[in-house]
Amino acid sequence: MLTRKRAAVAASPRLAGAEIAALAVLAAGALSIPAIFTQGDEAFRFPKELAFRAEAVALLAVAVFWATTRVRTWRIVRGPELAVAAIAAGWALVTVALSTNRLLSADSFITVVAAAVIFVVTCVAAEGLPLVAVDVLMIGACANAALVILQDRNLWMPLKLTVQGHYASVGLLGNTNDVGMFLFAPALAAVILVVVGRGVRRWIYAAVAVLLAGGLVASGSRMAFAAVAAGLLVFALGHSRRAAAVAVAALVVLAVPALSSSTILGRGVREAAAAAAKRDYQQLLSERLVPFLTAIDMTRDHPLLGVGPGCFKYHYMPYRVALATHYPQAWTRGWPMNWGEVHNDHLQVASETGLPGYALFLAALAVFAGRRRPRAEPDATPRAAFARALRWPLAAGVFVLCLAQFPLELAAPRLMLLSIGALCIGWDRDHAA
Repeated sequence: MLTRKRAAVAASPRLAGAEIAALAVLAAGALSIPAIFTQGDEAFRFPKELAFRAEAVALLAVAVFWATTRVRTWRIVRGPELAVAAIAAGWALVTVALSTNRLLSADSFITVVAAAVIFVVTCVAAEGLPLVAVDVLMIGACANAALVILQDRNLWMPLKLTVQGHYASVGLLGNTNDVGMFLFAPALAAVILVVVGRGVRRWIYAAVAVLLAGGLVASGSRMAFAAVAAGLLVFALGHSRRAAAVAVAALVVLAVPALSSSTILGRGVREAAAAAAKRDYQQLLSERLVPFLTAIDMTRDHPLLGVGPGCFKYHYMPYRVALATHYPQAWTRGWPMNWGEVHNDHLQVASETGLPGYALFLAALAVFAGRRRPRAEPDATPRAAFARALRWPLAAGVFVLCLAQFPLELAAPRLMLLSIGALCIGWDRDHAA
């Protein structure tokens, strides 16, 4: 056995210097972006966004060296994911050029290009990465989940925040909803690893799943909870009997705090149910109906190109004032604030990049979901088994999450989705072991 292991190590290709550097940059981004923060009004989101862009710049520099080196082990596999990434970047450039505010749109375009770079490099690197790559992504998720639980229980408050109570349970992310958006994907991945993992890894991820579920409950994010539930249901229906048993067990565990009146999540669920019964749409949608309607009107007025990437906040107030002229009064009352995001990435993408941009968003989810495979694949490698089990549930969960949240607008959730998605696409190409 030891001889075979040594032979496998000796036969494995040696990474080029640029490839090692790219892995270091990817790992540094995965570890630092969920944790970095500063002082001031934009203490969390802004520095994370800067770090996200810095990671992309570093990867571009490394890519130049990689492309010009004679010895390299990685290869670029042409697939629909690269085509969608390229078309999305191209359409973003078109909408920036024809934007209603090019300065704002140019800033958003930088984020789009940075996301494309990180995604493509991770796709290329995934071919040579083991499942340990998921473990690296889990470090930031587990650290934030643990801190959120401690903050929620008032056991440790290392950050000096202006908010108190439940809204101080923000981990290193800055907002309770940001916590839910960030923890959603790793929580779903952890449950799936309990089913498809092997040996000690399965038991370790059982503990990780419990920790991340606790962080989700402490965050009180109803939409993140709904996204995890949607992903687990898809997993249960499409994988195996053992998967169904584990998914049902996870849903039961999550249902206890979700239905309890003693938790923030449980009270939120009860309030939402009462609001639905009364047809109180403002309460049901957490006062977000107004930005939803505003984004819909922007899409109606600019169906082809949208108002431009990043321009929702620029046009929000004129559209918000005009809502009362063609919608019922009960729909247009709400907080007197200037919303910077729609809090619905479906509507935000459509309003800022038009219906073609939204079609690309749906195409990206479809490409990530991939094709359905047979339920039993005994010859699949461990990483391929994980990727194939996760792709459909995660795509379904992202679709649900984006109905009332905006993970594409925030660096930490965006990086988590891009990283896990790229790894799954790369690992799904594994041939039989």
